[in-house]
Amino acid sequence: MAAGPGKLAAVDVRRRTAIGPARRPPARGVRAAAALVCAAVLLVLAACSGSTDGGGNGNGGNGGAGGTNGNGSRDGAEPAATGTAVPGDPRAAVWGFARVTTANARIGESTEVPVTASAHSFLGSGEANRSARVTVVRRGTGSYRVTFPGIAVRSGRGIPLATALDPAGDAVATLVHPSPVLSCHVVRWGAADTAEQVDLGCRDAGGVPADSAFTVMFTFSPYPGPATPAASASASRPAALPASTAVSQPPAPSQSAAAPQSAAAPQSAAAPQSAATPPPSRPAGAPVAGSPITPGPVHDAYAYLRLDDASASTSRPVDEYSVSGPGTIQVRRVGAGHYTIDLVGPAFARNGNNLQVNAIGDGPVGCNALGRVVEKDRQSVFVGCARGATWTDSRFVLLYTSGHALIPTDAVAFGHAFTGITVQGGPAQQPPIGPAVNAWGWYSANSTGATNQVRRLEVGQYEVIFPGVANMPGLVAVTPYGEPTARCSASGGAATFPSPSDGTAAPPVIVTVRCVNAAGQPADSFASVAYTTPGPAA
Repeated sequence: MAAGPGKLAAVDVRRRTAIGPARRPPARGVRAAAALVCAAVLLVLAACSGSTDGGGNGNGGNGGAGGTNGNGSRDGAEPAATGTAVPGDPRAAVWGFARVTTANARIGESTEVPVTASAHSFLGSGEANRSARVTVVRRGTGSYRVTFPGIAVRSGRGIPLATALDPAGDAVATLVHPSPVLSCHVVRWGAADTAEQVDLGCRDAGGVPADSAFTVMFTFSPYPGPATPAASASASRPAALPASTAVSQPPAPSQSAAAPQSAAAPQSAAAPQSAATPPPSRPAGAPVAGSPITPGPVHDAYAYLRLDDASASTSRPVDEYSVSGPGTIQVRRVGAGHYTIDLVGPAFARNGNNLQVNAIGDGPVGCNALGRVVEKDRQSVFVGCARGATWTDSRFVLLYTSGHALIPTDAVAFGHAFTGITVQGGPAQQPPIGPAVNAWGWYSANSTGATNQVRRLEVGQYEVIFPGVANMPGLVAVTPYGEPTARCSASGGAATFPSPSDGTAAPPVIVTVRCVNAAGQPADSFASVAYTTPGPAA
């Protein structure tokens, strides 16, 4: 049963795997940060305590047990913050993102990210703040620090995510990609005076640091409070697909929860143990800029978590890093580098999601989404982490959305999709190489009500098309899906002009995804792809 705001529900920790039951009290060294938004509860303007965090050291996201993880970093490592942390958290949700293309800038030199490629919620808080700019510093090969002004959150609360971008010179149209596929993930984050700083690292498939263009985002939601303002629906479900390309409402992509010690090839999708009825379509209606994107009648959801103790067998969010709202989050370690995250509550006990995952730390381990299963009272999502071809324990952050933008408020358009398809209710499979096909409806959302499409260009290369949502600045996020060793990068998704103001439809956003295996060779992989724009700063 689900808990009310600020309370913890009882969670069944029985494993639905070959590994036997395991129960233990929540580890005090584990802090999973979670923000859940669904039909009855949204991001409210609730003040949060200014006291020290529950047992952590407030070091920019690495507090906790003091153990090491597969990325070679240690809980309690150097914080991102370079100034004095703010005394308390923002009273409302805050966010920021940037698209950084100066991959090989001079080391140590701070560069402003133009407003056509970055945005943050501080821009909307007053005339005096309109000159505030996101900045980036290249700290070494493949190492970057991004500073978001005015949105500081103490002690590493909230989560960041990073996605590697292909160089602008790579010619997608002719399938010529002279550069290798790189991947980026977050290292640490924290407050620096009133700014939020995010450190991230980028590597090639072999784990060697490499300079890369990238997108990076930060999101934070405060505690839900007793009063929840009502708001309009955030997204519309795609219309029914034409018979020629129709994809029947299928089982969800998921993966056996067995825990191999070395990564295997992607598995076909298994049916969920108890599939919820897909939500009905509803009218299109993009959210109003400046207002929260709130749950609509189909229970759109927005959740994030941060796992710090990668070796704990089970953990629940038990301190102020948990903002569980009407639901509960439980994390279970299935095996080396293999985790099950139970999202308990009616907002999640339904088919559909978009999952974005990053490993935490300055080593070569990467983390991917593996799949999910729907049960009567929850959705369980699976995360796998690997160093090369070997499953490896790692801390990670995860952002779960379903019919929701990547940022918690202020989005004027968004879309998300899954690159796999299903035929007549069968398991997830790769789309055929050739023309675009309609995206799998359960995992697809578009704020205009249009139907997203997926096109497989060749082995390991895909296009995802989000009609009618292009605007600037735009945020693209991509996470490999299905097994832990794949690494994927993105290109496209950057509008060079605002969307039309005369009521005509905006152009489509086209995101190209390239994926490789642990050896760096092109390889098919499923992927979760998402795009969000708040529109130009006023």
